[in-house]
Amino acid sequence: MSPLTETSLVHCRAMDSITVVSAKQLDVVLCTMNSACSPLEMEINEARIALQRDGEEILNIESMLNSLQAEIDAIHVRMSLQQEKRRDVQTRILANRALVSPVRFLPTEILQHIFKFCLPDDRYIIPHIQSAPLLLCQICHRWRVIAQATPELWSSIDVHDWGVWTADLYTAMVARWLAASRTRPLAVSVMCLQKWDWFRQCDPTQSGLFRLLISHSARFHDLHIQASYGYINAFITSSSSATVKHVLISVMSTAFLPNFEHPLPLCTSNITHLALCGKEAFINIIPQTAFPQITHLTLDRSGAEVDFRKILLDFPALVQLKVKFSGRRGCLDVTTPPPDAMPLKHRALEILRIYLSEDAVQFGNIAPLSRIFDSLSLSSLRELAFFALDPGWEAAVDEWLPDSVKALFGRSSCPSKHLLYRNFKCTLDKNDFREQLSSLAVDLRIDNVGFGCHWYDITS
Repeated sequence: MSPLTETSLVHCRAMDSITVVSAKQLDVVLCTMNSACSPLEMEINEARIALQRDGEEILNIESMLNSLQAEIDAIHVRMSLQQEKRRDVQTRILANRALVSPVRFLPTEILQHIFKFCLPDDRYIIPHIQSAPLLLCQICHRWRVIAQATPELWSSIDVHDWGVWTADLYTAMVARWLAASRTRPLAVSVMCLQKWDWFRQCDPTQSGLFRLLISHSARFHDLHIQASYGYINAFITSSSSATVKHVLISVMSTAFLPNFEHPLPLCTSNITHLALCGKEAFINIIPQTAFPQITHLTLDRSGAEVDFRKILLDFPALVQLKVKFSGRRGCLDVTTPPPDAMPLKHRALEILRIYLSEDAVQFGNIAPLSRIFDSLSLSSLRELAFFALDPGWEAAVDEWLPDSVKALFGRSSCPSKHLLYRNFKCTLDKNDFREQLSSLAVDLRIDNVGFGCHWYDITS
């Protein structure tokens, strides 16, 4: 046998043995696979049975929930019906209680008196539906009739004039308000807060509200105007101010310099209370014929000097003087009397109140005011008060004229006198200072109310 033949035989035997081994191994693998798949099929079958069972159970639960929801809806319907019945019964109860309420049987005069106490404390009432007197007109028919028939409820008003842009509904409301006041004296505040003096180009009488107020000006008792000088001059010129006793004029600064050669054409026969606010509110805008009869004067003219001596000379009947000071160039806005000035006597002044702005407290040099106090003799002075308008800058009593104050009170013949420092702190011995003042019959009070004071408040 040749070598090639022997090689081929060996190769064939080897292949047969591989084939036999491979077949046996394949059977083992197949058996193993069959044994592994059996638990998986069982789990699948169990899951299918569980899904069928849970599906039936969820259907039962859904059915039960739908049944319960239907019962709840039915209960809600019954509750809604009962709630509606309850509201109807409550409405009847309220109506019947109103019928038997003692307020319903109060005489008209008593209700009118009660209504007056419902008015806001403001000096000039701002019309608002949520406050008296407009609120009183919304309660019931009887109250509305009584409120509209009570002129005292409508004798004060605060209005804003936007010129030709004032809404007709607003003007109509003011007209009804003033008509309800009938013949009562009026306290009127008029504000025209234009930032420019447009009345140089426009006639203010084009405003329906302006004309309406002028038509009632003969009843003005208390008049407050806050506007540009052009508007104020037009208003005073057009109005009949013969009955005005209290006048507050607040001049807004404009780009145009007002002409102060002639005073405002005020009827001065009855004016007793005068307040001037604004840097351009010079005293000479008021006719000098009114000076001798003015008893109450308020000045709030930031940046303008206050000449106490000239004021007391020009207003001999002055009983109360209020002045607001601002600090300017490190000192108060006051005119210092000359060293050789003779003591000025004023027999009528009883109340002197000084209001200090933040810069006056922080930077003002009070020496000029001390010299003024030393040059005054106020025989009727019974009250002297200092108000720091910004409580954040608390002033010290010992820095504000304790010696000059004692000297000023020492020249007063009033038997009972009062000294007030508001929003001040006392760094000196308060008891010692109080004893010194008590020898002059002066009662000392130092407090800190924790809030400031708006310029408008000092005019009241």
